[in-house]
Amino acid sequence: MLALHWTTALLLGSSLLNAQLVIENPKHLDVSEQRAQAVFLTTIRVMEREFHSEGALENMFRMRLVLGEKPERFTIDDPLGNGTVYMERWSEGKFAVTAMRLSVQHLLVPDRQKRMLEEIVRRTHEIAPVTASQLREERTPSVIPESQDNCINGMTNAAVHSVNCRPVPIARRP
Repeated sequence: MLALHWTTALLLGSSLLNAQLVIENPKHLDVSEQRAQAVFLTTIRVMEREFHSEGALENMFRMRLVLGEKPERFTIDDPLGNGTVYMERWSEGKFAVTAMRLSVQHLLVPDRQKRMLEEIVRRTHEIAPVTASQLREERTPSVIPESQDNCINGMTNAAVHSVNCRPVPIARRP
């Protein structure tokens, strides 16, 4: 059992050496640097797993914690999403939430942001309403195919005010 604790401590300690959290505490407020590093490292591991990006944050994501600052806020310091957290006093919950937000920003590297933006624009163009003038200009085939069925023809004809559509019998397969 003791060996397990030492192994856990050794692994946690070696991982903490790779963590890129710098703590500035000029007012010498009460905070456990080891606890803050552990929250930071745990946040990195959880976010990597959640976003299926193993290793994307380790040794690359940097964060600075400045204690004794008011108002509390965080900044994104570079295009990679590295940032600074300003806290009046230590709060593990606030720190974890902010570390999560900054890690998401870091995971959205410029190439990924560009791909996502292109996908957003493409999908928006597929579902966005169009103006009447755009419809007149655009020559696209009708979504509803031409059919001999009076029901469909009546529904697609804007001049017809009421359409009597009876259920169509379903043909059974032999």
